[in-house]
Amino acid sequence: MIHGKKRIFLFILCILNIFLVFKIFDDESGLPVYKDLKLKIESVQEKINDVELHNRQISSEIRILKKNDRYVERLIKRELFYVADNELMYIMK
Repeated sequence: MIHGKKRIFLFILCILNIFLVFKIFDDESGLPVYKDLKLKIESVQEKINDVELHNRQISSEIRILKKNDRYVERLIKRELFYVADNELMYIMK
């Protein structure tokens, strides 16, 4: 009697193992989906790293703009073509 229960239990475990092996290689929830998600995570992490680098650069520029008036003046002259009262602007074509 006990020997028969062990066989039934072993049979159920074998069926369960076969089911789990099929689930590992299933296209909807198995290893291929895991690999795709891993690639997406790596891609998103690269984008996050790029954005963080850009944020650090902008933050650094903001600190410079707040502290250095000469830098702000040069930036205004270069970007907006501002001329001080005692300066002349020459436009070359």
